Amino acid sequence: TYADSITLLMAFFVLLLSVSTIDQSKVEKMSSGIDDVFAKTESEQPFSSMQEKLNDVVEAEQLQDKISITPDPLGLHLRFSSQVLFEVGNANIKSAMIPIIKHIAQAINEANYDDYIIKVEGHTDNIPIKTKKYDSNWELSAHRATNVVKSLIKAGVQQQKVRAIAIADSHPLVPNYKRDGSYNKENQAKNRRIEVYIHRNFK
Repeated sequence: TYADSITLLMAFFVLLLSVSTIDQSKVEKMSSGIDDVFAKTESEQPFSSMQEKLNDVVEAEQLQDKISITPDPLGLHLRFSSQVLFEVGNANIKSAMIPIIKHIAQAINEANYDDYIIKVEGHTDNIPIKTKKYDSNWELSAHRATNVVKSLIKAGVQQQKVRAIAIADSHPLVPNYKRDGSYNKENQAKNRRIEVYIHRNFK
């Protein structure tokens, strides 16, 4: 009995160490494993459930090269190519993408998990824009992020759960320029994007 107690204590401290750095996907896997072993029950895994449903939507619409869905330390990370959501220099969401956003909202709501926050970031390339509607890339990125947020709210996501964030060209994924100083159009296309983070809300 004493040896069993010591073994259980050691296992407990190993588990504490393994989650000392918060990683939502690892926490859900660990929780599921503990419940399966000790309680023989299926634990709640809201972000894993969301990811499965969203992956099904993306595959059904054959948008794997335009939308990526990956777990991150606090929940889920969705990346949309700007091309799939908007026309060049425009912030109006393409009509074909409205059903996709509705599916995202549905997956979030069906997870039956209320302790989350959604951050929508608008990113542009480094080519300056100056039109009657958009004075700079900051306005364009803000309007794009805001329109995605408004679409999520219209599809049923609670408005107090969402945030729209303008990033413009301040955080590129890849360099906008080639070594010779000319524009790298392929990289610029990668930098034009919408990032959506569905995270646990740590209060």
